[in-house]
Amino acid sequence: MMFGAKHSIGRHVAWLSLFPLLIMAIGMETFYLNDRFKDLDSDLIQRGKLIARQIAAGSEYGVFSRNKEALRELAEKTLLEPDVVSIMILDDNFTVLTDLRRALANPAGNAVVIPADTSKPPAQELLQHVDYYDPVHDNGKIILIYQPILGSQIMLDSLESKNSYRQVGTVLVQLSKYSTERLKSKLLWISISASLIFIIFTYFLTLLANRRITTPVEQLSHAIKAIGSGNLDSRVNLSSCITELCTLTDGINQMTSELRTERDLMQSRIDDATQQLRELAFYDTLTHLPNRRLLEDRLAQSMAASKRSGIYGALMFLDLDNFKPINDLYGHAAGDLLLIEAAQRISNCLREMDTVARFGGDEFVVLLNELSAEYGASTEQAHFVAEKIRAALEQNYFLTQIKEDGTRVHIEHHCSSSIGITLFMDHDVLAEEIMISADTAMYQAKQNGRNQIRLNENNNA
Repeated sequence: MMFGAKHSIGRHVAWLSLFPLLIMAIGMETFYLNDRFKDLDSDLIQRGKLIARQIAAGSEYGVFSRNKEALRELAEKTLLEPDVVSIMILDDNFTVLTDLRRALANPAGNAVVIPADTSKPPAQELLQHVDYYDPVHDNGKIILIYQPILGSQIMLDSLESKNSYRQVGTVLVQLSKYSTERLKSKLLWISISASLIFIIFTYFLTLLANRRITTPVEQLSHAIKAIGSGNLDSRVNLSSCITELCTLTDGINQMTSELRTERDLMQSRIDDATQQLRELAFYDTLTHLPNRRLLEDRLAQSMAASKRSGIYGALMFLDLDNFKPINDLYGHAAGDLLLIEAAQRISNCLREMDTVARFGGDEFVVLLNELSAEYGASTEQAHFVAEKIRAALEQNYFLTQIKEDGTRVHIEHHCSSSIGITLFMDHDVLAEEIMISADTAMYQAKQNGRNQIRLNENNNA
């Protein structure tokens, strides 16, 4: 596996489950086959030894009397036994008395061939493979078994009769391992097939087990990706739950809930800060009326709408008369209270579609939209609104000022206003020119005695 390579948890679980089982299956199969193969070889050798002992016991007289016909008959009967391919009976001088062989089913498993013409004793080629302490020779294809033929004799020179034995001949039996090897191959294929079936069955069981792990993990992964992308409203709901995954899911859901709460709180703070910035950028901090920047934007929109519809709009400039004395007598805090009250009185005289803005100091600007398509009617409407404002502003102001020590100071002050009006519609003039026109009319009202209204008709048509 390459360093840093990514693999699914299902593959990891499959490897962790299948690899030990595969090793265990191979180990058990190897142990079983090795033990079974040894048993098959041992059974064949034991059967060969038994056959050799039976021949040795039955051929004692034939060897002693050199009755080759009887020995041959005995060998022929024994040669019918399975896996026996050669029987050789020799006398005590290793002279061959009987040598019978048969063809093997497997041509590759030929018996050891004794040379026909040799200066060695006839059986020496076979006997050189024999270990008399372990008279079994296995070359992988043929098993050669050596069995001495013992003859008994009576000792006459003793008061008691005792039997003694001497070797009168030798039996050499060769057995083919072809059938045993075929059985081994069959067992090997059966074992391999059983192992494959076991591995396949285990693999499908592992897949089923993986689903109980990987499906919830995949659901967790998708939920975490959604959370990472900012979707904090998502919630993890597992179709099946393991204890550890349930604990992890509860933790993720709790974390998501806390993050959502923090997000909402942060968003609320951002909205508040944005609103404050907007207030600072477009509204007067004292009266909360639109400031000059917002007024200019709304005036541009009103001029464009008036030009499209052919309906007049009006702009008013207001300046408070007799405002400076309240600042001189009671301080700027008292003047601020009066400005707030004046802003409220002006707003109460307007429609919702109209705008009143604080232009600076004690100056206010009123924007009237959608008056009339007739100049005369529009002039009357604008003058009517201006008169309402003038009348409202000339009423006495009753203010309550709270000092730093907590004492309350009640103030009564009279303050009027001078108002200048200009109308606009389909004119090739700039917004700044309209504002100058209204400002000029307002100064005319001040110069003519204050507390009155003047209309500037230079920009009107």
